[in-house]
Amino acid sequence: MHLLVFLFLIIGCLCDIEVLIDQKGAYNISINTRLWLRSSHTALYVDNKWYSSADNSLPLINITYAQGYDLNLGSWNETRLIYDLLRNETRTNIVGHIRQWSLVSAITFHLDTGDQIMTNTISLDMKHVRTIFPSFNIEQIDINDQRGYFTFEGIMAGDGDNHAGFWNSSSKVIHSGMQSGPVVLFNLTQRGEDDVLVLSPFSRFMATSLSQKDNILQYGVLGSILTISANYNHSMIVFYSSHGINQCIREWGETMQRVYNRTNQYRLNDLTINYLGYYTDAGGYYYYNTEQEINYEETIVDIHQQILLPLHYIQLDSWWYYQGIKNGVTQWTARPDIFPDGLQVVHRRLENISLAAHNRYWAIDNVYQEKYSFILDEINEKSLPIGNDSFWIDLFTQAHNWGLILYEQDWLIVQTIHFIPTCTDIHLGHQWLMSMGEAAEMIDINIQYCMSLPRHILTALQIPRVTQTRVSTDYSFHLTGKVQQWTIGISSMFVDALGLAPFKDVFWSTSLQPDAPYDPSPMEILPEREILIATLSTGPVGSGDAINYTNVSRVMKCCRQDGLILKPDRPLTMINTLISDWAFYNNVSQVMIKHSM
Repeated sequence: MHLLVFLFLIIGCLCDIEVLIDQKGAYNISINTRLWLRSSHTALYVDNKWYSSADNSLPLINITYAQGYDLNLGSWNETRLIYDLLRNETRTNIVGHIRQWSLVSAITFHLDTGDQIMTNTISLDMKHVRTIFPSFNIEQIDINDQRGYFTFEGIMAGDGDNHAGFWNSSSKVIHSGMQSGPVVLFNLTQRGEDDVLVLSPFSRFMATSLSQKDNILQYGVLGSILTISANYNHSMIVFYSSHGINQCIREWGETMQRVYNRTNQYRLNDLTINYLGYYTDAGGYYYYNTEQEINYEETIVDIHQQILLPLHYIQLDSWWYYQGIKNGVTQWTARPDIFPDGLQVVHRRLENISLAAHNRYWAIDNVYQEKYSFILDEINEKSLPIGNDSFWIDLFTQAHNWGLILYEQDWLIVQTIHFIPTCTDIHLGHQWLMSMGEAAEMIDINIQYCMSLPRHILTALQIPRVTQTRVSTDYSFHLTGKVQQWTIGISSMFVDALGLAPFKDVFWSTSLQPDAPYDPSPMEILPEREILIATLSTGPVGSGDAINYTNVSRVMKCCRQDGLILKPDRPLTMINTLISDWAFYNNVSQVMIKHSM
């Protein structure tokens, strides 16, 4: 065993966060000299067995340190914790890097899993992780420690299961590793102002997670992943700001964008974000519903000709293409019973107005696998293009010819969680999204995500053509009184920080619209609120009224006469004090604040 050459090391920077590492490899993070996070252990699950520093089956054998420079974030210094993994008489160095940055108020944790492939035949579940570094105790440090947290978790960019509470050993901070996202930690006595930490994945977003076991917050590779490639690495960031919750998340997002060289030029120039549109998705009047005694083609043409709004695009939802086994997509082309003349003719009849189009998960009986490479899941009866051929390029080229400018990839959670290959292959999820985005770049179209998990939003840092994402559940649930679908102040904060425009979803401009396809008795109580929230979200603004029930004067309050949306520079978000109350009481309405520059 190598001799440890020092008792402890404090890694510092020109900021108020520091990490102290002792001779046993324990690391503590302090803010202004006050302890905030204490480490737990390092571990790996390989060969169907756990190896852990806690029981010395993964012993620490050396500690070294290094310095370096990153082109995006500047200079850093780090401590390297070197562990010895002994498997079948083969030794592998597992190296945990704890890195602090000179010019960025953050500490990043990087794990190198060594030069050997790590395989399991009995996997863990996707709620947990199979590598653990770093890990932190979820605890109240002392009686004066009054910290709270909230997290982005679940579908619709972390809106579906976001939650808040006290940061102590009884708190369930992470409900599901697969659905988890960044955790925000703050001081309740400061009411969400001043000191804030963001704990977030820093790389490998589709393959790694934050998870929780007992009162330990853990970061690592998804438990369901069967094989970890040789020379694999992943990383997590602990980001600090003294400027309160909203500003901290914005600063964290700016740092993440800088790391991945994300450009916002496509978001800023996206026609579907900047101009008024029309939506036919769940909540819209024409969702699986046409005007009486006419088909969809004539209905869409009538929307364009008879609704007296300066619409710049129309969205076509899932009713227009072929669906097969388990309602998956078999062929992403127009059905003749929907558009008898084909979409190219419809586009001309619409006077070449731009189109946005919905898509979902791929069925196992899709027609494309005859020509392109698809991976099949016989159990869940779904499939996925592998992305090593021209599938996405050909698909988007054909769609661009009938006016597509925005591709909506919906049901992301289903294609990710209910598809065994994306749960078990360490590279497939990333490859899928990247190949889609690269094709969109080539064909000059933008992408909207829907039913996304936080991991999809983080991956979009590397896909600038993803300009927007849904941040709330379907408007149809709001119309039938099931949810307050307009409360987007938390999820908007998350996606905007990473460079995506938050999309509230479609809305009605009048309260009652007879024969709408929803039960029981759909009603919009406050149309003005819907239009206002959509406008101040900075995302798409799309009405979905029946032709004869569109309140033109009400909608036109959101835009100029030419349809340009009059929006702020930043979206509505929940104010810091209310977030603090949300954590303290765990039940509070989302009162929001907008920022203009």
